Amino acid sequence: MDSPFLKYLDLDYSPSDAEKPLINALIQQKLDAICGIDKEIKDLEDSLAALKARRKASKIFVRKHRALVAPIKRLPPDILSTVFLACLPAIERPEASMTCNHPAVVISHVCRHWRRLAFDTPLLWSRIRLVIPLVNCDPYPPFPPVNDEVDMNGEITTLFDSVVQRLLDKATIWLSRSKACPLTVFMEASEGAAGGFVTSHLRGVEGSILIGLGKLVDLLLSESKRWENARFKLSINGNSPASQLGRLLCLTPQDVPILRKASIVINPLDTLEVPSLVGVSDPTTFWDGIRMGTVHGQALQSLTLACPKAATKLKVLQVHWAGLTELLLKPYMCTPSGRRGEAHLTADEALTLLRLCPNLKRCNLAIGGGTVPWGAAPHAQLGETPPPVAPVYNKPVCRLPHLHSLILREDSRTDSLAAALDLPSLRSFTQNSNIFWPRPPPYPDLEESVLQEIPLVEWVLQFGHTITSLDFKHTGVPQQAVEKCLEHLPNLMSLTIRSPFSESWDSTLPWGVVSACDPFLQKLTPKVIEDGQTVTVNPGFLCPKLEELALNSTSIFDATPVQLLFNEATVMEFLTGRAKASLQTVPEVCRVPKVRYVNVAFVKPQTMDIGQELSQKGFNLEGFVGEWVYPTPLRPRSYLQTPPTSDPTMDDFSVFSSYIYP
Repeated sequence: MDSPFLKYLDLDYSPSDAEKPLINALIQQKLDAICGIDKEIKDLEDSLAALKARRKASKIFVRKHRALVAPIKRLPPDILSTVFLACLPAIERPEASMTCNHPAVVISHVCRHWRRLAFDTPLLWSRIRLVIPLVNCDPYPPFPPVNDEVDMNGEITTLFDSVVQRLLDKATIWLSRSKACPLTVFMEASEGAAGGFVTSHLRGVEGSILIGLGKLVDLLLSESKRWENARFKLSINGNSPASQLGRLLCLTPQDVPILRKASIVINPLDTLEVPSLVGVSDPTTFWDGIRMGTVHGQALQSLTLACPKAATKLKVLQVHWAGLTELLLKPYMCTPSGRRGEAHLTADEALTLLRLCPNLKRCNLAIGGGTVPWGAAPHAQLGETPPPVAPVYNKPVCRLPHLHSLILREDSRTDSLAAALDLPSLRSFTQNSNIFWPRPPPYPDLEESVLQEIPLVEWVLQFGHTITSLDFKHTGVPQQAVEKCLEHLPNLMSLTIRSPFSESWDSTLPWGVVSACDPFLQKLTPKVIEDGQTVTVNPGFLCPKLEELALNSTSIFDATPVQLLFNEATVMEFLTGRAKASLQTVPEVCRVPKVRYVNVAFVKPQTMDIGQELSQKGFNLEGFVGEWVYPTPLRPRSYLQTPPTSDPTMDDFSVFSSYIYP
């Protein structure tokens, strides 16, 4: 609406007394119009809210009616329960903890049908995971003692008791819902506080820990006849008569009639006693005589033991060896000072053990001639001669017809053990050795006698025709020697090398400078000749059946920048050659399988996208995984540095100055 006062707006015009009533009438007229507009807006908002409500109701209607015809509604209960079981994580994972986020609990809260089915599926509740938190408190009280410290230990005890009670309640519920089905039990706990150190200050805390652990152990032992898979990671004070966790190890075969898999990792706390008196007793006394009857059951098929070597003696470890199909043995030695090292079996001991296990399918052993402290690198000098070959004296050949995977961790030469074994089904071989090749490079002529000294050779010569997967670490072995070994592996499909060649191990090079190992990768690269429609592959390259290759490995010395490194052009040549040799146009007699996985490290920073380059050349990358490790680019050196904007010392000086001289 027009106003006669428009020309006076936003000016310092003052209306007369006669004009004021007209202005007020105009204002009132507009206020009435605003009220009408507000009413229309409210009506529209009410209409919009009603439409939104109708829309929401329609969506709910559609969602619920779609649920009626959802495919999962037609799944039979047995298939649906199988899907539920597939949702369960591995028992070692934190997701398997008995909490409200456990898959079984989440499933049981979806609907009444799923809840009823979840409760009718006892296997869904058959995995009992007990991870007791470590009690971390100060093993040494302040001097003089402070009352607050005593109160703090009391609070720790109360908190620990509440955690144990919650675990006890949850485990009781899980056990009741699992009914009578076999159980998978996982327990990780420690009997000590403050990392296992024993002081008079912590006696009260440890007493509470033992009481809480005793309740949980009692609950597990009450269901031991249902154990099918038991996995324990225990820190035990073996010399203490009040030990609770040790009771889990000392059952009888009658107590665990259906136990098929057992994994026991023991950390003895008796080696962590605070030395207060001279002439402390030998901390391994308890382990010398322990009989871990829990693993003596007739149904046992898989055994993993990482414990003091004194507890792995065959005279006390009366396992039903003939029934084992999987064995991992990792003994170690403990000294009164608490220093620990991996204790290796001699070749004779290993052979005696293997003879007891004719049905093994997977085996992982530490073999050698001594005890190696963890973190130490024996024979670390390049000029040092490796230990002599561990002998096997006048032993008949041990035949393991079913063994397909063998992992050896060595601290000395074990070549003679290969000659004493007959492994017709061996497919996967891993050799992890700390031995260093004693000769400095170069090696112009690698004689056969020299080749025989490489720890891997005897195994390759003996079983190379059946091995399809090889994983080894021998730091400083000549590249030529590795190539000679690969010549005896015609069926190799997977190759992993975790140590540098001697050609890369050159301490005369400047720090951080290493030479590329391109000649080795070139030995694995097929030469493809394309003559019109005729495609041929020259023979003579190594590992024609190779599908997986991992050559990204660092030295065992963190301070030495030595590893297997390559140039991008050589890796591209390898991938291109393998891709061309796998095409259908290549005659079947010389065709190679497609490479599916490659992991390599490069000498120089990235200059190309390897995947993109292969795609542009027309190669099909479906199913291929490449992992490339490039060096970190060097940051340019700055010769000029911006000073800090503030210096606390100068700030204090300024304040002091302003105080003296206001």
